[in-house]
Amino acid sequence: MWYFAWILGTLLACSFGVMTALALENSEKEKNPNSQ
Repeated sequence: MWYFAWILGTLLACSFGVMTALALENSEKEKNPNSQ
């Protein structure tokens, strides 16, 4: 069942990357409210 752990780890890494990108986008919007 190594593939199950591999898929789980890959999904976790992808979701962590997406959450980090969204958090960075939010913090940039808060710093520059007049950007868009």
